[in-house]
Amino acid sequence: MLKKIILASLFTCSIPILAFSQSHELRVGITSGSSNFTGPGSDSRSFLNGSSPQDYYTNNPFGVKYGINLGGAINYRYVFSNNFLLGVEGAFERLQTKIYLQSLENTNNIIGMTKLNQQFLNFNPFIGYRFSFEPITLDMQLGVDIANTLQIKEKGSIEDNKGNETEFEKDRGKDFMKMDLRPRLQFNVNYDRYTVFAGYAWGTKNYKGEMDGASSSDATRLNVFRLGLQFQLLRPSLQ
Repeated sequence: MLKKIILASLFTCSIPILAFSQSHELRVGITSGSSNFTGPGSDSRSFLNGSSPQDYYTNNPFGVKYGINLGGAINYRYVFSNNFLLGVEGAFERLQTKIYLQSLENTNNIIGMTKLNQQFLNFNPFIGYRFSFEPITLDMQLGVDIANTLQIKEKGSIEDNKGNETEFEKDRGKDFMKMDLRPRLQFNVNYDRYTVFAGYAWGTKNYKGEMDGASSSDATRLNVFRLGLQFQLLRPSLQ
């Protein structure tokens, strides 16, 4: 299914080559921002399972607290003479969320935090429109993130009532999510060869869908806010 979506998107983005597009643009960039989980299955606090740091893991790692994202991307788009545009972006991203940890009753008053780090290869086909405000332009684009999971790993630390701190890591593999689909709205401000952008993507896949004992009432989804900077490798060529 994923291959069909990618092939269809590439075919769609190739149409402007046959129509006399105003310009073609290739950019590379870096991305930051934040992400968090929403839905009834997400929470602000959870607790640890396991009897030692080697087998600790967070009971509910889907935190509503925002973490810091990092990534890099390459972006290719066509702009028509009527200012409509079609494009596609490929990116590697590490998205992070956080959740506080607290102890159960009678367990040394443990407190701490878990960071859930997720690595994705992200494919984003999009359409949009360009507004001109010389010497800058503004692109408004709407697309979808097709995010293929590479790794999901939690990293956390806890502290007991005596001040002793313990760190732990747990590789969750792809247990929660193999591929996420996220509708994405983004705005780009372009000046010369530089672009500053901000965007938001809404997760549609339930991270608890494949967990034992989970129900639809526990649905939790990952939302992503992005800020970034891009540099244009190819200058626009008017036709």
